[in-house]
Amino acid sequence: MDFGFVACLEFSAWDLVLRHYLGQLGIRSIRSIINMFALLFSDSHASIGALNLLRKILTEKKKEIALLIFSGDLVNMGEPVEYAEQFIELIKLFKIPLFWVPGNNDFGESYKVLQNHTLSLEGKIVEFAGHRFTGVGGSPASWSGQYQGENSVNRKDIAGTIFVSHMPPHGLSKLNATSTENFHRKDTENVIASGAKQSDNLTIKQLSNCPLAHICGHVHHTWGIGYIGQTKVIKLASFEFGFYAIMNLENLEVSFMSL
Repeated sequence: MDFGFVACLEFSAWDLVLRHYLGQLGIRSIRSIINMFALLFSDSHASIGALNLLRKILTEKKKEIALLIFSGDLVNMGEPVEYAEQFIELIKLFKIPLFWVPGNNDFGESYKVLQNHTLSLEGKIVEFAGHRFTGVGGSPASWSGQYQGENSVNRKDIAGTIFVSHMPPHGLSKLNATSTENFHRKDTENVIASGAKQSDNLTIKQLSNCPLAHICGHVHHTWGIGYIGQTKVIKLASFEFGFYAIMNLENLEVSFMSL
């Protein structure tokens, strides 16, 4: 059965988890991949418009999108749980793998719904399309008693990965703000103002375990490409307001899009 893409996975313990997950969706994994694009989005905040936009994007690009990467804040303060359930049903409908991390609003029963039905990147490394993916959550409210705090892999294991977090890293500068005047649907990173490729306040030792790329959200109105050392930081604006990005999984080039 052809579902429009084939996943490339290396053998590891977490690949077995991913293979099982894909198998539940009815997707076979072999050592090649046809479509090399990932949909990047963040901060839906229980917006029905965001669900409709996701359905529209996946319907129009289902033969192109091989992976979904969501960097958190699906709901608001853990609610409504029904929205998380609707989101999962939509993901199942299109049979495309979802890599995600929780945002500061994704806790309680909504977090459990997500974690029980699809693969979180917290505290693990997963190989897909020739890349290693990992991530960390966005400090959900541990005081609720329903989340045990952030989980991350060992720092040395982050080197060379595609790292996903909800919060953006410190040190970014000159990211564009979302507006009709400066948001270009088809423009890529070469027109996005970015930070310096080398940071004077970072030592070589501090950068020795840096990821290849860092995908993040949280701040709703800024977007663009920045650099911390040689790490490419992909900052997403809010999907709630119609902003998202498409990333080429082969060369990590990014196109920012809007509704």
